[in-house]
Amino acid sequence: MGLSKKIAYRLQTLREAAKLSQQEVAEKADLSLSLVAKMEQGRKADPRASTILALAGALGVRPGELIEDLTDPPDDVFLGKGKKHKKKRKKLLEALVPVGVPEAESDGKPEKRKKKAK
Repeated sequence: MGLSKKIAYRLQTLREAAKLSQQEVAEKADLSLSLVAKMEQGRKADPRASTILALAGALGVRPGELIEDLTDPPDDVFLGKGKKHKKKRKKLLEALVPVGVPEAESDGKPEKRKKKAK
């Protein structure tokens, strides 16, 4: 498994644990939505140090948390985007508790996300 997929998995896990959309992370980090999406899909091989620093700041974590002790993502994380894979991904994310990411306060209702314009 390549480094870009490991970083992608870590970025996605930290973002979802922080209950942020890709758009929100991009805005907080002053990066393009396209770059954040490519990184989460593992299609950005060599992110710049400034990009890692910006993402860490947007997620409220140390920069090292994005790149230290990277583990291989589960086999089915990057397979598809259908309902079946979404349910599996949700179960995996519920089982993960990233170190250093405080749980966001919630009223118990699921957060609604904006749909991307085509």
